[in-house]
Amino acid sequence: MKDDLTLRKTEDFNALYKKGKSSGSKYVVVIYRRNGTDLTRTAYIASKKVGNSVTRNRARRLMKEAVRLSGTALPKGFDMLFIARNGIADVKCADVKRSIEAALRRTGLTG
Repeated sequence: MKDDLTLRKTEDFNALYKKGKSSGSKYVVVIYRRNGTDLTRTAYIASKKVGNSVTRNRARRLMKEAVRLSGTALPKGFDMLFIARNGIADVKCADVKRSIEAALRRTGLTG
């Protein structure tokens, strides 16, 4: 993953939280906002409510892999934040993939 395609700045996260729209599913919440460029920037978050550091890292890896394997392409020109929900630690990648695809369909941005 390229560094310019990853959200890192605090002001970008704050703008997403304040002005972004959200869509959720069983294991993942997606917050998205138009960024005014042709690039799609992403970030993957798992809070301490998900579990210890090993569990949180696994949750982030699951979400990244599910987005990579997903047949739906992410829309261009958006900042997207994927937030892991509490039950994500005990599921397979295919379940997370279905959850992410469902959340992205609810946004209306994908075909």
